Amino acid sequence: MNDEGTTSESHSATRAPREPATAAIVRARRRPGAADWRLLAGAALTQVVAAAALRVMPLSALRRRAEGWRSIVRTVVHGSDERVIWAIDATGRRLGGLSTCLVRALVAELAIDDREDLVLTIGVKRTADGAVGAHAWLARGDRVLIGSSPDGYVPLVEWGRRSA
Repeated sequence: MNDEGTTSESHSATRAPREPATAAIVRARRRPGAADWRLLAGAALTQVVAAAALRVMPLSALRRRAEGWRSIVRTVVHGSDERVIWAIDATGRRLGGLSTCLVRALVAELAIDDREDLVLTIGVKRTADGAVGAHAWLARGDRVLIGSSPDGYVPLVEWGRRSA
């Protein structure tokens, strides 16, 4: 008898049966399917394009032009609001400094469902060392959809969009 077989037998004999809560966690951590990979690729591509556009044009001009791109963005970044936000955050973390909070908020504003009011906000606050820090977030009502908590930030500009 080899050591591998002995080890496997001893572990399988002492393994506790899987509990329902554990099974739910395992299902939630499933491997991404083809639709997830398409969503992630679309979210990454859209963020790269938005970041490049922000470097060559003012934010107000980008927001005006982006309205014409909405149908293309929704085709490329297609899914439920929760999945779209997940994809933008997941790819944004991997894009490093290319994907700022402003880039993520702009892409989310274009990609998520617009049945309700959305507000894109840029806020500022003083940091511990006295510098001015800025942050952007997208909210629906009182719920922040993308961007960390705006606590401590004073809204500098807010753009609202009414659903049609």
